[in-house]
Amino acid sequence: MISNTGQRKCAVCGDYPAKIHYGVLACFGCKGFFRRAVKDGRNKYVCRFDKNCEVTKFERNACRYCRFRKCLLVGMNPDFVRPDREEVREKLRGQKSLLSKKKSVGRTLSNKTDGDDWTLQLPSNSRKLLNDLSAVENDVQTLANDGYDGVAEFSLKSLIADRTLARKSTNQICPQSKQEFDHRLLSIQRVVAATDFIDGLVSVIDKDSSRKTTVEDKCTLISSTFLPLNLLDYAARTIAKDSTFYAEDLSKALADHQIEKNALSGFAFLCDRLKKLSPTPIEYSLVRALAVATPDRGVLSNGFSEHLCALHESLQELLFRVIKLLRGKSSVAAASTMANLIALVYESKAISTTVLPTLLRAFPRDDIKPLPYQKILTDIINPEVYDLLITMSNRHAADSTSQRAEIPQFALTAPPVSSGPSLFINGPSSDCNQHCDHQFTAPQPIRPQTLGFSCKLPLTMTKSIEDMLRPPGMTEDPNILNRPLARDWADGVRLTPVFNRDVVAQFFPELSENPIL
Repeated sequence: MISNTGQRKCAVCGDYPAKIHYGVLACFGCKGFFRRAVKDGRNKYVCRFDKNCEVTKFERNACRYCRFRKCLLVGMNPDFVRPDREEVREKLRGQKSLLSKKKSVGRTLSNKTDGDDWTLQLPSNSRKLLNDLSAVENDVQTLANDGYDGVAEFSLKSLIADRTLARKSTNQICPQSKQEFDHRLLSIQRVVAATDFIDGLVSVIDKDSSRKTTVEDKCTLISSTFLPLNLLDYAARTIAKDSTFYAEDLSKALADHQIEKNALSGFAFLCDRLKKLSPTPIEYSLVRALAVATPDRGVLSNGFSEHLCALHESLQELLFRVIKLLRGKSSVAAASTMANLIALVYESKAISTTVLPTLLRAFPRDDIKPLPYQKILTDIINPEVYDLLITMSNRHAADSTSQRAEIPQFALTAPPVSSGPSLFINGPSSDCNQHCDHQFTAPQPIRPQTLGFSCKLPLTMTKSIEDMLRPPGMTEDPNILNRPLARDWADGVRLTPVFNRDVVAQFFPELSENPIL
């Protein structure tokens, strides 16, 4: 935001001047405050009022909780905060000392390894990925709480920033009273749990990458995989409580929305398949990770799509090895079981595709309702599209649909059926004796698609340079271009007739009577 004087305004407190700090326009005071807040931990500040204090340049220090909340609300990214150099040095020293201790302990316990640990049979990269996935699942369970009042007006980007800080400060989280979990498919608890899981998998990708994933790619990934992931979780929960009314359970989960019968039957089929396969907790965790690693990559950046594809291949390899080791199956049987488990991901994606049109009408982008968590749900269900090609294609599809809806229809009334011999076995139906209204679509005139110009290819561009430079009428003598021009060059047929004596005399009158020309 730029004021009348040309100075940029801080997005947090409205002070001048402001520059780009941590992704948004902010003054130096809010920049330093956000940096200190991220380093100290997000749970250090407490609001004494209703967590809705006004943050201005005069009262920005009155409530630090609301000021930090405003920083996240306007889009400040905590991933951009760099640690101090002294802290990095101390961390490196601690890692070196810890590494030396691990080496000494490893030498003493090298002959005392646990033979029952099946993970030792995995390769080092697969074991590392399994440990990272287990850590992500533990973080999701640890971070699950009901303190979501502060994010009621957040967007999806602000929620991602808040959950990133929550994951970084897990040791500072104060225990809260556990309440009943809201198991509806679009509850804020499920949104936060899915965000924590997806953001945790993205952090696993960022460990081996030199460049961190952007917030836009995170939002796109959450929007693309939220419904399939939660449909899998809801199917697992339905099976766990020994319910046999699968379609009714999905209808209750989406009680505010009318679901089509195809989605209900597809969900029942998904529950039956999942119950028949009965995956272990590790296998189910890998299936959930595969659901995240199988998004619509057409809307992701190229670099992140490549990293996600590599994660997908690693997860498939790990799932195959886990099935083979835990179930003691052969390679062929393990591959068959893995294919059936991966098919669950695509079945949940098919159900989400069926449910999505109904949810899009419930969460319009141009009319966001002033309800809690409505911005987050709208960003997930109906995200804002920045790609011009996708926007124009959607607009073209909408225009074609509206044109089809505007086609005039004529109601034609069929005459009553005569009392002649019936062609039906049991006689004519009683409805046929009445007037039947049928609607027929009026035929549209077919216009010939003629072009006002000749669409011939410029064949001269396919010639060689010598052919293009050769004047009309010149023979194919290769030495003719090296010969000197005669005095009558303007009268010959070797050049175009435009450049003759009359043209030269018109533009250069002083040379018109020169005998050389």
